[in-house]
Amino acid sequence: MHPQDAAADQDCAFDSKVIFTDVFGSSNKSPWLLCAIESSMTKLGNNSVTVLTDNLDDFAVNWPSKLPNPGRVVSVSKCLEGTPLRGWLDSPELASSRYRQQNIANALRLAALYKSGGIYLDLDIIPLHKELFESDLASISQQCEESECGNAFFLNNAYLSFPAKDRFLHKLMETFVVEYQGSIWGFNGPRLVSSLYKRLLCDGPAGIYDCHKLKILPIERLAPFDWDEIVPVLSSQPDESYSLLVDNPHILAIHAYHNVWKTSCIPRNSVFHHIMSDHCPIVSSTFEDSIYCEHQV
Repeated sequence: MHPQDAAADQDCAFDSKVIFTDVFGSSNKSPWLLCAIESSMTKLGNNSVTVLTDNLDDFAVNWPSKLPNPGRVVSVSKCLEGTPLRGWLDSPELASSRYRQQNIANALRLAALYKSGGIYLDLDIIPLHKELFESDLASISQQCEESECGNAFFLNNAYLSFPAKDRFLHKLMETFVVEYQGSIWGFNGPRLVSSLYKRLLCDGPAGIYDCHKLKILPIERLAPFDWDEIVPVLSSQPDESYSLLVDNPHILAIHAYHNVWKTSCIPRNSVFHHIMSDHCPIVSSTFEDSIYCEHQV
């Protein structure tokens, strides 16, 4: 897949299996985030992955030249056209939001999936097995036990798999606008998905909007480690348990939680280093000097 040359007023409809969004220069600040894209392309084929970006030039500069460029320029306003989110984009509530960029990214993934269907992944989720992409069912992932984090935060929006025009996705967009809170981190992302799932009785035999058919991926599929465990686990030296981790068929991906690495580096020869070398070798070697450090975190 080659980057598109059209002007930046493109819709976000796409014809690939998997989409990522790279807006506001996310991967420029943390190039290890490109690993998830290369890993997905390796497992599915280059044309199965699209990266929706608001600045194709910036993405292309950072993307390894040895790999086909999956970037596609997108206008957020045009992407949200035809969805309940379009009016919200120009609202004073968004303009005054503390987490404006986070919520634009939240909205973009919902609109793109609603229009075209497919699988959305956050850039900090590194696929380990092709099976992650094989479900055609509507599905979301669990990030923690309800008993630990409550029923308003036990699901997330870091992985979303839906057919086009899905009714639950549409209800998510409607509720996003009506209940929007721009000053609370994650309110319109994980909290929205979790609370709406409960309110629509999706965990019962006859959930509203057919959402009782929605599949929930167990915690260990994408988040085998909590966010407060991920840095020490991935920074450790690989031992005999490493193969048990990466070869475990129940662990389909590693959610590395980008925010916790903002003040940490990835130690050389660590578990994280080996995962990247195995699943995104070109990204790993291209940015070796800027991604890895010599000391343990």
